[in-house]
Amino acid sequence: MFRSTSIFLERARVLLVREVPVPVATLARDSGIEMEMRAGEEDIEIGEDITPSVIPLSYALHDSFLNSHCSSCFSRLPSTNFTQHHHVPTLLYCSSICSSSHFSPAELHLLHSPPSSDLRAALRLLPHSLPSSSTNRICGLLTNREKLMADEEISSHVRYGAKAIAAARRIEMVENEKNDAVLLEAALCLVLTNAVEVHDNEGRSIGIAVYGPNFSWINHSCSPNACYRFIISPPGNVLPFSDESRLRILPAGTKSDNGVNNNIEFSKGCSGSGPRVIVRSIKRIKRGEEVTVAYTDLLQPKEISASNLASSSLSSELSFYRDEATRKLTDYVDEVTAEYLAVGDPESCCKKLENILITGLLDEQLEVREGKSQLNFRLHPLHHLALNTYTVLASAYKIQASNLFSLHSEVGGLSWEALSMSRISAAYSLLLATATYHLFCFESSLLVSVANFWTSAGESLLALAKSSAWDSLGKCGFPVLNLSPLAKHKCSKCSLLESFEVNLSFGQDQIRKAGFDSVSSRFLGCIGSLLQEVWGFLIQGDRYLKMFKDPTGLSWLGKSLDIWDLDAELTHNDVDFNCWTNKSVSGIEALGYTDQWRINTFQLGVHCLLYGGFLAGICYGPHSHWSSHIRSALNYEGK
Repeated sequence: MFRSTSIFLERARVLLVREVPVPVATLARDSGIEMEMRAGEEDIEIGEDITPSVIPLSYALHDSFLNSHCSSCFSRLPSTNFTQHHHVPTLLYCSSICSSSHFSPAELHLLHSPPSSDLRAALRLLPHSLPSSSTNRICGLLTNREKLMADEEISSHVRYGAKAIAAARRIEMVENEKNDAVLLEAALCLVLTNAVEVHDNEGRSIGIAVYGPNFSWINHSCSPNACYRFIISPPGNVLPFSDESRLRILPAGTKSDNGVNNNIEFSKGCSGSGPRVIVRSIKRIKRGEEVTVAYTDLLQPKEISASNLASSSLSSELSFYRDEATRKLTDYVDEVTAEYLAVGDPESCCKKLENILITGLLDEQLEVREGKSQLNFRLHPLHHLALNTYTVLASAYKIQASNLFSLHSEVGGLSWEALSMSRISAAYSLLLATATYHLFCFESSLLVSVANFWTSAGESLLALAKSSAWDSLGKCGFPVLNLSPLAKHKCSKCSLLESFEVNLSFGQDQIRKAGFDSVSSRFLGCIGSLLQEVWGFLIQGDRYLKMFKDPTGLSWLGKSLDIWDLDAELTHNDVDFNCWTNKSVSGIEALGYTDQWRINTFQLGVHCLLYGGFLAGICYGPHSHWSSHIRSALNYEGK
């Protein structure tokens, strides 16, 4: 595996993984050992844990989280524990148990060599490495030292890091003990090759961890059949699940029950400390089939559309310019996004990104051949870069709404404009969910992404429905909508609430009995009906979103995935919202749909959130933080 991020890693990633990570099995063939994991003596159904919680061999918090999280178990510290050390990186702990099992003066010394997470993880790996007769493999894991040290830039970083580790170890070394420079380099190379980013419940990468072969021997695939989740919990805490899962995968060629090759020593981990990981199936895995996970973002670029292609000769030239167009579009979106994050101007960000989505990239902006007809490169709506842009736009419009709402709250004033920004933000979240779902229909490995995006869309729609800007309509004679408890909003058509509750209570056996395809079909039927009522309201006033009539259907993709006429799908269901800025009661009453739009938005949000929760239960299990998060979001009762 090769998924850690540090100053050493960017160059190493290019060297080892190229466009996608090189499977560990491929790197191991010279040693005569096939390093891959396969299902054992039984089939594995979708949504089942296939490993128990795996304890790491080594781990380290990223430097930026040292003052806010426990260096041993990675759990967040109470604010009173870390505010005193806010500007001084140090090793902090949530309890005496964590401190006594983890604290190391040598590791503390490495904090003076930032970024230090890779160095500290390598340092903690050394007790598992000594004594070692080989620097090619430690604890059954490849170090790739020879390959990495052949690169000048990486080798200089590794040698520097090894020297820093050696200096730190001298603090704890006994008399006559020496540092083995080659072994220190190998340990650091092992971390660069095998470390995985550890994410907390908020999706932030807070540190890295190296796990043994039961996890690290699982290879990458662009169409994986498994995913993994982390368990971050202080020692002594009662987990919300019973960790009784058995190891249901074995190294290739292994028939023994314990899954251990006779010529490899498997380390047992770090005495119960550190973030644990559990692997879970997201597809049905047949007996003996290889188990794979994704090392990278599966939503890689699929297609950039080129309009105005009038002949086959032009089509043959398309590939010549596609790479350049992709690079320029990517650079532009990255530049606009970076500016938005640094400067904090969401309005400018929205204008620039929507303009590039609509107008595309003319070939006059590219280095093109003379005598060629003009091409116009536009992002296909399922392109990876387009999906990223939807994410940024949903965030930027949300920030605009928050800024406006904090300034004004009168009917006809900025509160209505804020509500408009919230509408468009929710619409982009919904477009992102539906676009990813279309990809999921062709590649079921996108289950994790689809679950996350439907959940985000549901949260955005519920936030819109709950907005107090609606309540200001009461000042104009409209009744204030009462959003009753969730139980009163059960849908008789799709029964998503019941499916979500069954998932939480009984697990995947009941879900399989209900039928994944059946639940999804009923959900799409309901959301399609609700969208017919509310989509025109959500997208009003946005130039790009008006191009999509029905995001749940395939008509908006055009006749081909390669050529997309942006002007062909303009919606004809627009409503004139100019009266929203009219402070008179008659102007608002002329709409006649205000209350119903809010109800439909609320019901649509509930459906999206429940479906996201249903899918998340398959990916992460019924007792994951996602399930708790969705329960909390749905338990809204108020006016």
